Amino acid sequence: MAARTASPSPPAEAALTAPGTRRLTPGVFQEVVLHLVRREIDATHRMTLLGWAWPVARQLAQLAALVFIFGSVIDQGIPHFPVFVFSGLIAWTWFSTGVGTATTVLLDDRHLVFQPRLPAAVLPIVSIVVPLVDVLLALPILLVMAALETGVEWTIVVTPLLVVLQLALMAGISWLVSSVSVFFRDVPNLVQVVLQILFYMTPVFYGLRTVPDEYQSILELNPMTTLVEAYRAALLGAPWPSAGHFIYVAVLAIVLCIGGYLTFARLSRNFADNL
Repeated sequence: MAARTASPSPPAEAALTAPGTRRLTPGVFQEVVLHLVRREIDATHRMTLLGWAWPVARQLAQLAALVFIFGSVIDQGIPHFPVFVFSGLIAWTWFSTGVGTATTVLLDDRHLVFQPRLPAAVLPIVSIVVPLVDVLLALPILLVMAALETGVEWTIVVTPLLVVLQLALMAGISWLVSSVSVFFRDVPNLVQVVLQILFYMTPVFYGLRTVPDEYQSILELNPMTTLVEAYRAALLGAPWPSAGHFIYVAVLAIVLCIGGYLTFARLSRNFADNL
């Protein structure tokens, strides 16, 4: 008897259109995410002069403004301030852009939600993976700046673990807010307000240790505080957050990831009636 050969996984585009069961394997789920990410990036950069350089240009423009205001006009005395700010700005921009986009992704892409072979849970993940590409584009610039200013620390090898932790945190939040937004259209506006507040409560342009002790515990309730401090520790050799803070963020990410997905799965049964 001739040996059977394993059939290859169907391409992502076929998975979206082929008839049959809605259930997709994890491999096809990943292919669909990557397919939609490529499509979103191509659509964003189509007919632009700078193309892929635009995300980095926006971050560099914001960096220049923050360095001028908080490095020159209001000098905080933080050494290597441009590198200090850019490391926090990259992490925060990924978080705010991804979560902000995920809030309305089901409303904006309702035609994809009605695709019989597309798991709707893919769409919030696409929203947070697209700005991750911008992070990967900005990271070499940060590394060059760090090498010229302070040198690159060996602890940079920890950075991928921090990215995974932030990705899990963002996935849970994105599943939660995107699904609830289908039924309560005030949620996107509320999320934008919360993100504006969190920007000032995240040590992007100031150091956590410059904050009075009685307020540090409040800022540390924000998981992005620990993540930004951890990125600086990994990339620049700054002091690491305590183990307790890492445990808090890890547990919060796991709880939000599981709770957000379960909420999304439960509410998705009624998406069609409310979109």
